[in-house]
Amino acid sequence: MKARVLLADDSPTILKVVGSVLEQAGYEVITATNGVEAAEKAYAERPNLVLLDVIMPGMNGYQVCRLIKNEPALRQLPVVILTSRDQPRDRFWGYQTGADEYVTKGFDQSRLLEVVQELLAKCASQAVDEAAAPALAGEHVDILSRSNDLLDRKLFEATVINEIGKLATVLQSYEQTVDGVLSLVHRLVDYAVAAVAIIHDDHAELTLKLWSPVVREYLEEFKHRLTEELKQYVPARFFTGGLQTQLLYAEGLGITTEVENAPSQIEDFLFVPIMAKGEVVGGLGLTTPPGRQFTKDDQLTLHLIATHAYLVIENAWLYEQVKKLSITDGLTRVYNRRYLEERLEQEFRRSQRHKTFLTALMLDIDHFKHINDTYGHQMGDEVLRKLMELCRQVTRSTDIIGRYGGEEFMVLLPETDLMGGKCVAERLRKLVETQTFTTDKGPIRITISLGICTMPAEGIETALQLVKGADEALYRAKQTGRNRTCVASVNETDGSPAPGACPDAAAGGVMPPA
Repeated sequence: MKARVLLADDSPTILKVVGSVLEQAGYEVITATNGVEAAEKAYAERPNLVLLDVIMPGMNGYQVCRLIKNEPALRQLPVVILTSRDQPRDRFWGYQTGADEYVTKGFDQSRLLEVVQELLAKCASQAVDEAAAPALAGEHVDILSRSNDLLDRKLFEATVINEIGKLATVLQSYEQTVDGVLSLVHRLVDYAVAAVAIIHDDHAELTLKLWSPVVREYLEEFKHRLTEELKQYVPARFFTGGLQTQLLYAEGLGITTEVENAPSQIEDFLFVPIMAKGEVVGGLGLTTPPGRQFTKDDQLTLHLIATHAYLVIENAWLYEQVKKLSITDGLTRVYNRRYLEERLEQEFRRSQRHKTFLTALMLDIDHFKHINDTYGHQMGDEVLRKLMELCRQVTRSTDIIGRYGGEEFMVLLPETDLMGGKCVAERLRKLVETQTFTTDKGPIRITISLGICTMPAEGIETALQLVKGADEALYRAKQTGRNRTCVASVNETDGSPAPGACPDAAAGGVMPPA
């Protein structure tokens, strides 16, 4: 049986010449003189291949190609753009419409025959969707209506993609970017709870947004379902520590305990994977408000957003990582001195402006040189890392920890008075004192000395003076026996007791091996 080729061109000469060449090569030729006729015959005649001129009345070849490639029953049909246009821009747009090949018209038709033969052979070797094939048989197709529907759908998709792209025009935090994506989702799909789950390096990170009040059990069930969906695509090792979860709320919303005012069970759940470079790198999940079910359009919309939002989200995450590296001490993972000094100036001005307390702690490891000399610099590095882990345990997330230099660190405690600063210092000092470090030369224990300075105080007019006060207090702690906390002289007149501050008896230095 002869292969049937649909040849569409508004030039009678081209139809005659190219049609004759195709017939001599053994193909049955169907002709069309304009774009609308070509589209109609593609639907009605079911050719094996389509040759389209670009410039035709009614619809151009690009539009016909796009219409064919977006029809499920026809998208496997090979399409060749046959035109005199040979500029790179024309070729680019031809392939973007979905054309399988782009051939320039000329006197030599051998290239065209080669392309037709190759595409027909390739098509014959592929499985044909027989279920879709008869869908259009004998059916009158309103080409204008289908073309307008396709145009409207593509315009909708382009608008959504443009809205996603706007999120990337301003460098936002990872949280703000994800929040922007989920807010866009809500403009298109009504939901109660939505979440973006992204795989980052060695862990999975989940950001949830509530658009309706829900009870905690509802959220737990949502997280469970989302995790189970992700596990179908992502190795289980990413979930060993559980999903790192962050909650975002629409204004005035939160988790409630009043079941009658919030759904306690999920009625409908929708999940689409997020793909990048052929791999699943996360997922988008939604639940419906009470009494609503997701539609096919909802699913298609979520797929569209998932396809294009990942790059924006990932770029925001990478930007934050780069920013963190630029302001973080590589060894201890606390802020480096440059950024620490920037934050110090900011917090000092804020405290002056709002007339609030700001306390600075300076701390230093006692006899740190002895550790390096006796146990090696690698052990010294481990001690520094461990010290900062302990420091995080006794401070708040809003406190600022930084490496000031060598084994000396600074902790800024915003909105913390002298007594609060003493409490933090003593908790840290006592915690460090109880730790044991294992080495190949036996276990060792360390101690630290601390200096405190708090503003507002007489004589503290600049951030530099605040640091100097804490540093002088630290020096006095070292000079008076180590393993102790001392208060800056400008703060000693407050008369408040200082538990543990410059005690008369305190063990100092590196303890001998146990």
